[in-house]
Amino acid sequence: MRIKNILSIVLITMLLVFAGLFVDCGKEEDDHDHAAAAAVAGQHTHEGEAETDSHEHLHIKPEIIKKWGIQYTSPVPRDYVEKITLTGVVKENKETSFIVNSQVSGIVTGIKKDIGDTVKKGDILCVLNSHELLTRKTEYIKAFQNYRLTRENFRRAENLFKIKAIENKELINRETAYKTAMADYFSLEAMLETTGFDGKTLQGVKKAVENDEADKLKEFLSPFYYIPSPASGKVMGRALTLGARVENNQSIFDISDTRKLWVILDAMEKDLQYIEKDRDVEVVSDVYPDDRFPGRVLTLMEKIDPELRTVKVRVGVDNPGGRLKPEMYVRGRLEKRLKGKNLAVPVSSLVKVAGVDGVFVIETDGFLFRPVRVMEIDSAGFAFIKDLTEEDLVVNEGSFYLKAEYEIQRGGGTDPHAGHSH
Repeated sequence: MRIKNILSIVLITMLLVFAGLFVDCGKEEDDHDHAAAAAVAGQHTHEGEAETDSHEHLHIKPEIIKKWGIQYTSPVPRDYVEKITLTGVVKENKETSFIVNSQVSGIVTGIKKDIGDTVKKGDILCVLNSHELLTRKTEYIKAFQNYRLTRENFRRAENLFKIKAIENKELINRETAYKTAMADYFSLEAMLETTGFDGKTLQGVKKAVENDEADKLKEFLSPFYYIPSPASGKVMGRALTLGARVENNQSIFDISDTRKLWVILDAMEKDLQYIEKDRDVEVVSDVYPDDRFPGRVLTLMEKIDPELRTVKVRVGVDNPGGRLKPEMYVRGRLEKRLKGKNLAVPVSSLVKVAGVDGVFVIETDGFLFRPVRVMEIDSAGFAFIKDLTEEDLVVNEGSFYLKAEYEIQRGGGTDPHAGHSH
């Protein structure tokens, strides 16, 4: 326990004995209230709820202190905290956005998803009737058959060469044909894989060829191309219509996961010293005035705009419910912490009496209004003050009631017992 707290307890005990006030300390939750009451009861408590002496101290009964919810704290050295507000625009998160291209040309025969739809990885976006795809499938089956044939011919040639039944030239010719067929087969298989056919599907096709399963091969040799979504997200853009022709490598859908977006903020040169990677950012929008969207600095761009003298700051922001939309104007707020370690109290401690800023401190004779000089009030809710020390006990909750009582005792103000709240 800090020295000032020990001294406060000793002081409270002495006052209790001297004033003849006995406080029930059996309940742990009342310790703070009774200690505060004893600290301010002083030597002159009479029948009234509060009174002043020649030093303008207030003496408040313990039950009234509890009723008013009076609490106290001590001034502490703090850095000054200020909010920096930067303007910016919401953008799609490029790390979770995907452009869907058609891997083959064809005619659009079905559109399964539209702008604004939520999709999962593998969901079908659209269907094409593609002669190009049918040709690839046919060539793949032919290449696989040729690969099997040339492989068998090469193995037979190796055995014949061992018994000198064929010349070396014939062995080389068969080996060349086999390896050429293998290259064609592997190339076409890789092409189909990029089109969306997985290894399991292609393995089934090869087994159907080996087992002469005509029905399975006929099913495979369909011209219809079902284009899947490469990832989960929302459809942000669509560039095709029914009946239109789509060319190979044409961009047809824009998919983005909008649960996490980017915000591009403009920071002035003078504020760059307070902005660094991984700093917390609070994003706000006029569209949702009561909401706060938590974010984090991802990147500071290297170039300064030569005309505006600003630097782009990329912020990653959580977007629950998808309320933020790309291209929406927003503001980003960051804390600017200025080193200084000046004494500060919660702003709730401050009261103004007769136009003078001050606080109520706890002394041996009761609560005393003490004028202070307020240097600054920061965005974290702390007032930086002069004329106090770290050993002072300053009321930070319920000071409104003390102010009202103090003004009544001085001949003005309103009755704090009439239902006022701080």
